[in-house]
Amino acid sequence: MIKTLLLFASCLIGIASVACDVCGCALGGNYYGLMPLNNKNFVGLRWSQAKFYANMNHHSEYLPEEYSYDTYHKAELWGRVNVTRRLQVFAFMPYSYNRMEGNLQETRASGLGDITLTANYRLLETKDEAEPFKHLLIAGGGIKLPTGKNDHTEKGVPINPNFQLGSGSVDFLASAVYTLRYEKTGMNLETGYKINTRNEDSYRFGNQFNLASHFFYSRAVGSVSFLPNAGLYYESAARHRDGRNIMTNTGGTALFASGGMETYVSNFSIGINYKHPLQQQYNSDAIADIEARDRWTIAVAYVF
Repeated sequence: MIKTLLLFASCLIGIASVACDVCGCALGGNYYGLMPLNNKNFVGLRWSQAKFYANMNHHSEYLPEEYSYDTYHKAELWGRVNVTRRLQVFAFMPYSYNRMEGNLQETRASGLGDITLTANYRLLETKDEAEPFKHLLIAGGGIKLPTGKNDHTEKGVPINPNFQLGSGSVDFLASAVYTLRYEKTGMNLETGYKINTRNEDSYRFGNQFNLASHFFYSRAVGSVSFLPNAGLYYESAARHRDGRNIMTNTGGTALFASGGMETYVSNFSIGINYKHPLQQQYNSDAIADIEARDRWTIAVAYVF
């Protein structure tokens, strides 16, 4: 029963994550964050962690209170290739490790998640590098493939969809990123929307939306460049559907304070990001409660 409360976790975005892709279908699949130099190719590894706490109090002397601490880890191989001056292609290949620890149940699941492919097009950009003001607008979309296992069982019984490594569905993404910079100071805005379809079991995760705004400052110390940044991250998800039934305790919104540091050394970039929940409103019923906890992302990349 407690696992039903956590269906929402599978649809919020990191990330990681995201998004934020949590449980193979939310943390990180359609959230880019601050990336290495936009006119360069890169390949890297990104690790994300998201935690949730769920509680169910039946207010009955016959039914015990239930709780669960859930942690979702994801190691993601990702990269970008500039096909032309304006067109760039991304690929995300996640490996997930999910852990559920509750008073009535403990479960583990690990393996390949759902692979995502996206393409972005530069709509606006400053061509004169001597200009003090520079801006860049890219937009595009992509597809998430059902490569992650979604039939994981425990003692022969299938576990709930939120805890699976993949969603089992082909999903579609749209996103846009705008960066405005004045000399060493700038602002980065990003938004994304994910349209989920039904899988073979007729289960459909709710569509997802995310919006992020970060201010950053660039400073060079010798051959090393630092880019501290801070801002807000917002995410929302619609309720899930199983056939024609709308699932309870799914969907909701959350707002996070976000801060991090990007470091560039030669052809390498190293980044760390921390998110702390400021406000969250989930569609839980009278006896259920779910709470998002802090999130972390660490990324390394080789730029070429």
